[in-house]
Amino acid sequence: MSYIDKIITGVLVFPLIAAVVTFPYAIFQYHKYGSVSKFRTLVIYSFILYLLISYFQIMLPLPARESTVGETLKGHLNLIPFHQVWLYWKSRIWSTQELLKYLKSFSLWQLLLNVVLTIPFGVYLRYYFKQDLKKTTLYSFLLSLFFELTQLTALYGIYPGPYRLADVEDLICNTLGGVIGYGIAALFIRILPDRDAIDRSSLIAGQTVSGMRRLWSALLDVAATAVLFVVASGAVTFAAPNAKTYTDYAWTYFLSWFCLFSLLQTLIGRGATLGHAICRMMLTSESGEKATAWQLIRRYAVLWLCTEGPILLGSYLTGGRFLSINETAAVVITVIARFYLILYVLNEIFRRGHRRMLHDRLSGTTYVSTLTPQRAEEK
Repeated sequence: MSYIDKIITGVLVFPLIAAVVTFPYAIFQYHKYGSVSKFRTLVIYSFILYLLISYFQIMLPLPARESTVGETLKGHLNLIPFHQVWLYWKSRIWSTQELLKYLKSFSLWQLLLNVVLTIPFGVYLRYYFKQDLKKTTLYSFLLSLFFELTQLTALYGIYPGPYRLADVEDLICNTLGGVIGYGIAALFIRILPDRDAIDRSSLIAGQTVSGMRRLWSALLDVAATAVLFVVASGAVTFAAPNAKTYTDYAWTYFLSWFCLFSLLQTLIGRGATLGHAICRMMLTSESGEKATAWQLIRRYAVLWLCTEGPILLGSYLTGGRFLSINETAAVVITVIARFYLILYVLNEIFRRGHRRMLHDRLSGTTYVSTLTPQRAEEK
């Protein structure tokens, strides 16, 4: 497998890795800054992609499992720095021809590639993570040590024996690459936005509750409600195995729980659910004062009536299932109810929450950020 093939493999796997880290990353950003900077996201995702490709460069291609049987640590460990380079020159007479031949040799290019491998790491550490030279050197060494130990332990025991050489000169070259990257980062510091400036702009943007911030908050609340719903449903099933279930309308009952659970949280949490609190936002009245209990009740009652109420009404009228004679009416009711939910999501994404929905207007509530302007100024 060539170096280009490994890069392509990393790029193909990256979307899956990005999907795994997106949720905690976005939640952390909203909790700390109240917003997610596009430039910060690009830097972080490029850093993850770089580490993924670097890992693949070290570990791939993977051999057949049986080919590593009987391989020992001694045969795949070199503790003499630049041993191959020394042997190469020792066995040859110095000449211009031999020098040119060596410049094309695999051993030299392998050393250079090990240096190049960690240059971006040094750049990231200095520019974005604001590490000094000592820490950059240490972290570059530890990254290289992780690579070498992974090779030496045969992917931590997945293979019967090691299949790649763990070499002390790789530690030296990788660490040197990190130091070189630290020096090169001075150019990026002059060209790219300063990390502190990114933080300040993020905090300033976080004073306004964006549509995406509201959606991420809702996703957290949905996750919390799902846990409670599953636990409660399991408890009911365990306590009363013969109790009537609502498998045909499980999603409808779940969202009903969501409205009720969110209402209880805002009443107890002074206008904030768990998702609101994590994303540093809360519900208030339009005047900016604390939302009253009646406003919060109206808000979630209207939200429920616009989404789940019609479906439960349709299920009651049809006897809990879609009878053929009422199938069209039931489908129409379901589409109307789901349309409001879809409209809400689209409004948050494309209108950034600027157009207030029906449940916002009828309850007289709005979202405000709980991040203080003083914190943004301190940054």
